[in-house]
Amino acid sequence: MAAFDKIVVTAANRAQAEGYLSQLGGDSRYEVFPDPGDKRVGSLGATVNVLRHIPHGGRVFVCHSGGDARRTPAYAAMGKAFVPMRDGRSMLAHIVESMEKLKMPPGLLVASGDVLLDFDAKQVDFSRPGVTGVAYPDGADEARRHGVYKEQGGKVVEFLQKPQVESGTYLIDTGLMFIDWPTAAKMVGLPIAGDIYDEFPNLLLEGFAPFSVNVLEKCGFFHIGSSRELLSRLGNGNIYVDKVACPLELEGGNIVTNVPAGRFEKLSLGKNECFTCLPLKNGEWYDLKYRLDDNFKTDGLWEKHGLAEKMKVIDHRRLIKLRQSRDPKTIKVSAPVRIDFAGGWSDTPPICEFEGGEVVNASVLLEGRRPIEVTVKERADKFVKIVSKDLGKRRLIKTAAELADHQDPHDWCALVKSALAVTGFEFGSRGLDITISADLPKGSGMGTSSVLGAATITALTGRTDAAELGELTLRLEREMNTGGGWQDQFGGIVPGFKLLVSKPGVPQQVDVRTLTPPENFLQELKACGLLFFTGQKRMARNILRKVLAFYADNPHNFAKVLVDALKSDARKCAFAVASGDIDGFADAINGYWRDKKLLDPGSTNERVDALIETIKPYVRAVTLTGAGGGGFMFILAKSPRDAQRVRKALTQNSPHSLSRFYDFDFDLTGISLEVR
Repeated sequence: MAAFDKIVVTAANRAQAEGYLSQLGGDSRYEVFPDPGDKRVGSLGATVNVLRHIPHGGRVFVCHSGGDARRTPAYAAMGKAFVPMRDGRSMLAHIVESMEKLKMPPGLLVASGDVLLDFDAKQVDFSRPGVTGVAYPDGADEARRHGVYKEQGGKVVEFLQKPQVESGTYLIDTGLMFIDWPTAAKMVGLPIAGDIYDEFPNLLLEGFAPFSVNVLEKCGFFHIGSSRELLSRLGNGNIYVDKVACPLELEGGNIVTNVPAGRFEKLSLGKNECFTCLPLKNGEWYDLKYRLDDNFKTDGLWEKHGLAEKMKVIDHRRLIKLRQSRDPKTIKVSAPVRIDFAGGWSDTPPICEFEGGEVVNASVLLEGRRPIEVTVKERADKFVKIVSKDLGKRRLIKTAAELADHQDPHDWCALVKSALAVTGFEFGSRGLDITISADLPKGSGMGTSSVLGAATITALTGRTDAAELGELTLRLEREMNTGGGWQDQFGGIVPGFKLLVSKPGVPQQVDVRTLTPPENFLQELKACGLLFFTGQKRMARNILRKVLAFYADNPHNFAKVLVDALKSDARKCAFAVASGDIDGFADAINGYWRDKKLLDPGSTNERVDALIETIKPYVRAVTLTGAGGGGFMFILAKSPRDAQRVRKALTQNSPHSLSRFYDFDFDLTGISLEVR
């Protein structure tokens, strides 16, 4: 292994070359060559141009980076070779580091600036005369997207560009090509034009120089060919934010780069919306807003925004100043909790896996705000600090073993540690400060732990897609060994009223059906609906175990009949909400409360029954939220006046020192993500 004597980066024009030189910061190992005449000449033409201007000798690496990066507009002003990797260094720095591991004799090594290869350098032999390519075996899918070698005894007999093959194993071109100096000297006489991966192989096969291929056992590709690839490979799950100096409100699928301080008080982007700022030499910024799957290469957007001309007047001094600023990101997620009105327990594995589930619930604010909050901020070290604001506790995790210990539900850190596990966090990869808060009583029956789990996953990954979050939260609960169904997380993730439906099977696929009640229904519900905390805390998993045991025993088929009744309650409730039938809504809630108690008598107790008896003359419907056994009670009074009577009765005869009414309202936003 030896360092290169010279590293050459090619550019499409002088403006791009100026930008590359600025980003290289005067490193004497590098030279940057623009294509002659400021016109694209292709990778073969660019190689010939380099050979006409450098001394022939030593070990030279040529990294072709003359593209416009049209499919990754987030970094078009910088060039794809300068996209920052997770460690902050550019892709180019990683490529050079990888190539310097090769045992390379004097000659010219050519590679692409937008591909980082992962292979065993010891398997590469560049000792043959002429030109040596590098390939690895793979299937037809990869063959259709790349160049393909055919060889006999290491000698190339045919080179195909993206062949339309259906099956089989092929030698896929890695883009690496070694050229010895005698061959390089001959190349100086070639025209400055053409593709080194297209025209040049044909020229070699016609006898221009010996042509060999070195076959690796395997090779990994790290390629950022589009915005979606950038997001998936480098993003924090479903968002990617780099050098942004303002608060962000994001809905997921977002790429935001290079936003200077003072330009925006706050930037809000919808689903799959992206944004970058381009510093221009006239002192202005050009704001470029685009969609995640916009293809500036083919859909005319490059021309619409005049980016060909703007790229020639990028103020790289200002861009570098922005890039050198510190970029500590704080991701804040807030979420409502949920009230379940019918169908609960039918969403719990294995019940739902055999029977399918149907639940009606609604996301709600308490005391005018979302009670669930999670913030994640990167640390300078590699540790993980977890803080619970509502518990007043904090813990600094310094080992991978401590982070992996997350199956004790009594451990207040278990939820966060489980969220880190299901999102694929690797201890030591980066440090995090994670702060969680659930501003409502513990054991409330409002889906708190599941919604908090979903919010933590969103803060760690940026994912806001309901289906993904629902599945990941279910996995989190399995990691914690607490079990539980899927209705809670969907209750907080998805705004408003909804009917949640799944069919029997594994894994569960939840169909979220939004319910839009008439305005008069909502008004009556707000006037007559009450939310009362009984003061009794309970842990849902204790009731869960009894319910699942009863379902497994299924005496006289009674458990299955009850599950069918729960699902029927949900259908009746959904119809009542959608049609604005407040009496039908009350009947469905009462049926739900009855069937929950039949499924597990522990859903209620003497104190709860006494409370209900006290207010019985004034109510149309009543149920304990969630599994029951305590927590919150939802009460639907017969009239606004009766609602006041219920308030008075339960306030004057408070069953517990913690008992009280909570103001609530229906949430129309669901889970919310901000980046600061």
